[in-house]
Amino acid sequence: MINTLAGLAPVQLAFVVHDLENAAQRFEAVLGAGPWLGYLFDETTVGGRLYHGRPADWSVRLALNNTDPQYELIQPIEGPSIHAEWLEQRGEGFHHVAYVVESLDAVVAEMLDAGHMPVMEVHSFGVDGDGRGVYFDTVEAIGCFVEAIEPPARMPHPHFAL
Repeated sequence: MINTLAGLAPVQLAFVVHDLENAAQRFEAVLGAGPWLGYLFDETTVGGRLYHGRPADWSVRLALNNTDPQYELIQPIEGPSIHAEWLEQRGEGFHHVAYVVESLDAVVAEMLDAGHMPVMEVHSFGVDGDGRGVYFDTVEAIGCFVEAIEPPARMPHPHFAL
C-alpha cells in the first residue's frame, strides 16, 4: 500500500479522447458533465514536460469540469506521451485517476519502492510557475495510470470553453 495515497479521495477521473469537443458533448449528454474549461499544455504554457525521465516535446488539449471528482478529457496533439500511446494502443476511454498530495517527492519515493515507475511528468503549469504532476505506471496492477499532483496556487485563465 502506498501510505501517502491511503485515505485520499480521487480528485480527478481522466479520459483520453480523439476529439475534445465531441467527447465533451457526449459526457454532457450522458452525465450532464459540463460546462468545460479548456487548456493547451505545450511548450508555451508548461515549464517542463518529461516522458520516461527525459525532456519531451508533447502537447495536449484538455478540458476540465467542476464535478467532484472532476472529469478531465485529454486530446493528444503531437509528440510521444502516455496519452497518445494509450489512444493508439487502447482507443478512447478511462486513462488515469488523480490525487492531490502534500509531497510529490514522498509519493515518488513510495511508488518507486512499490515498483511503479514514473512515466510522465509535467511541471510549472500554474500562473506563478508552480504546479507539478507525475503519472505512475500502475496499468498492470489496476488497469490505469495513477497521477499525483501538487496543484498550482493559481491556474492560468482557460484557453477555451466548451
